[in-house]
Amino acid sequence: MMFLKEFKKTIMSLTYLIFVGILLLMYVTQYETSVAKIEAPQKGLQSYGVKYEENKEIIIPNAVESLYGEFSANSYIAYPIGFYKNVKLGDKKQGEMVAILSEMTGISKDDLMADAGTDGAGITFGEGDMVTNESGEITVTVPGEGEEVLPSRISIDQKLTYERFRELMKDADKLIGGGSKYSNLTDFGSVPMTYEDALVEYKAIVEKDKITGALARVFCDYLGIVLSIFPVFVAVALGLKDRRAKIQELLYTRRISSFRFMFTRYFAMVAALFLPVLLMALYVTVQTANQYRGVDIDLFAFIKYSCGSLLPSIMVSAAVGVCLTVLTDTPIAIAAQGIWWFIGINMGLQHIDGGYGSDLVIRHNKVGNTDVYLDNFNTLVINRISYTLLAIALVVLSVWIYELKRRGKLDVLGSIKKIFIHRKVESKA
Repeated sequence: MMFLKEFKKTIMSLTYLIFVGILLLMYVTQYETSVAKIEAPQKGLQSYGVKYEENKEIIIPNAVESLYGEFSANSYIAYPIGFYKNVKLGDKKQGEMVAILSEMTGISKDDLMADAGTDGAGITFGEGDMVTNESGEITVTVPGEGEEVLPSRISIDQKLTYERFRELMKDADKLIGGGSKYSNLTDFGSVPMTYEDALVEYKAIVEKDKITGALARVFCDYLGIVLSIFPVFVAVALGLKDRRAKIQELLYTRRISSFRFMFTRYFAMVAALFLPVLLMALYVTVQTANQYRGVDIDLFAFIKYSCGSLLPSIMVSAAVGVCLTVLTDTPIAIAAQGIWWFIGINMGLQHIDGGYGSDLVIRHNKVGNTDVYLDNFNTLVINRISYTLLAIALVVLSVWIYELKRRGKLDVLGSIKKIFIHRKVESKA
C-alpha cells in the first residue's frame, strides 16, 4: 500500500513529468535520427570506416609522432579529470620529456631540440616511413610498392621494445599530469577498415548481437546521459516537498521503521523512474522487429540492456538525491550529482565507441564494435554491480541519518543556520 502511494506521488510530480519529457526528447532527437538499418557492406566503397588494432608498427610511430609534435610546441592536450587542459611544461619536465623521446628515437637530446618545430617531420619504422604533412595528415610509404620513400628526420630506435615503449609513454603521461592521449595507446592504432573487415563486423552484429544487441547499446548510450543526472532532481524535489508541506515532523512520529520507510520510498521512486525506460524499450523492440522481419533478432535485448546498463544509473543518481536531501534538507545533491555527472560525461568521451572502466555514464555510441563489448564485458558487469551496491549503501546511510533525525540527534540545516546567526550577531557586536 505504501509502495503504491509513493509510486503515485512520484509519477504525479511536475519534476517527474519534466524528466519523462526530456527522456523522450533524447530518444527522438538522438537515437531515432542516428540509427540506420543495418545492412551487409557492399564491395567497391571508398570508405568502410576505421578500426583500432594493437599493432606496434602502427601504434609506436603514431604515438611518437604525436608526442614529438606536442613537445616541439610545448603544448600538451590532456583531460586530467575529464576537463580539457592545455599543459605547458617547465624546463625541468621538458628536459625529462626530451630524454624519453631520445630513448625512443635514438636521436640525441640536442638534435631533437634543434629539430623541434621543423615542418614535414616524419617517422621511420622498420622498412616503412610515416610522414606528417602541414595539415597533420599521416602517410605511410613502404618500399617496393611503387611509392617514393620520403626523407625522415625522426626515426624509431629499432632496439626499442613494445614493453619499454609502453613504460616510456606512461612516464610521458605522468609528466603531463595524467589524462593525456598517451594513457590509452590503443587510440593510436587507428587503421582504415577494408571490405573484409566490414563484413566480419556485420556478421558479428548479426550472429552475436542478433541485430538488437548492437542497437540496444546505442539506445542505452543516449538514454544513459539523461538517466545519470535527472533522477537526482526527482529525488530532491520529493524530499523537499515534505519539508515545504511541513509534514516532516509527522513523518518522524510514524510507527513505521526508518528502514522500511526509506527503502519503500526509494524503490517506489526507482520503479517510477524506470517505467518510461521499459516502455520505450518495448516500443523500440516492436519497431525493430517490424523493420527486420524474417531476421533472427533477440526480442529481449533492449529490456536486458536497459536493466543491466540503465537501471544502476537510475539507482545511484536517485540514491545521491535521497541521501543528501535527508542529511541537509537542501537541494545540494543536485550540485554534487551534477559535478560527478559532468566529469563522467567528459571522461567517457575518451572511449565513446566502447571500452569501459569506472565511468558513471556507460558510453557505446557506435552500432557494432561487438568484440570490444564482449572483450570488456566483465569490466562492464563489475562497473554496474559496483554502482548498484553504492546506491544501496547510500540508502542504508540515509536510513541511519533519518533515524537520528527522528530521535532529535541530528539537524544539519538547523546547525548551519545557528552558525550563520551566531556570526551575524558577533559582527554586529
